[in-house]
Amino acid sequence: MSGIRVLVGTRKGAFVLTSDGKRKEWAVSGPHFAGWEIYHLKGSPVDPNRIYASQTSGWFGQVIQRSNDGGNTWEPVGNKFAYEGTPGTHQWYDGTQHPWEFKRVWHLEPSLTDPETVYAGVEDAALFRSTDGGQAWEELPALRDSKGNLWAPGAGGMGLHTIVLDPKNPGRMFIAISAAGVFRTDDAGQTWRVATKGLKSDQELPDPEAQVGHCVHRISMHPSRPDVLYMQKHWDVMRTDDAGEMWREVSGNLPTDFGFVIDVRVRVGLGKKFLDAHHP
Repeated sequence: MSGIRVLVGTRKGAFVLTSDGKRKEWAVSGPHFAGWEIYHLKGSPVDPNRIYASQTSGWFGQVIQRSNDGGNTWEPVGNKFAYEGTPGTHQWYDGTQHPWEFKRVWHLEPSLTDPETVYAGVEDAALFRSTDGGQAWEELPALRDSKGNLWAPGAGGMGLHTIVLDPKNPGRMFIAISAAGVFRTDDAGQTWRVATKGLKSDQELPDPEAQVGHCVHRISMHPSRPDVLYMQKHWDVMRTDDAGEMWREVSGNLPTDFGFVIDVRVRVGLGKKFLDAHHP
């Protein structure tokens, strides 16, 4: 019988939950890093024993942790996140320009093919990559060339909180930023394009259909159809069938179209496939 593992980050530490396929009884390991906020932790799809964690504190700062044994033991790795060159400025809450300042790592996304390669989405919004298991980090600065001077923080800060890798196209990646929008690269981060066509933000933006400024909370990719993605925007649930070329609203009869998390699961039953877009 197959097993399952759930990695949980909380404001009081990290937990590793394991169970068999029946999921009736669970073993709980943790809290790891007790008392620390864990913004994200994720295992490598190539080597499940390799787990990366973003540990952060307003007092002690940012620490990247790595486990090579499924979370039994941990070690701190590289923690230097330096913007490349002169980062310039972005928009602030009052509309003035504000310098880029690193605060914390919001998201860690291990490579689909190499356990030593991992991406980090940070606040103030930028994308970093490590190719040595998290020891050293380099920015992929071309992202900030995509109208970065117009990006602005949402209520929780200007965090790059979602990184989605395309399993069928190694060069393609999607990222999401609050409050800037969704961006896509087709050449492994050398160049980027805004992917927000179809989004409307009547309550947040002077121009509801502006290219950037949309408060995207999360995006998720269909596991076998990578051109299909779902989005939880501040007020709407959206879908694209063409890799972000155009989005359309699919909020439907949800009790509310406001939310933070969305995920996609394909399940098979009675000879049919069902698509679940989870909207906690």
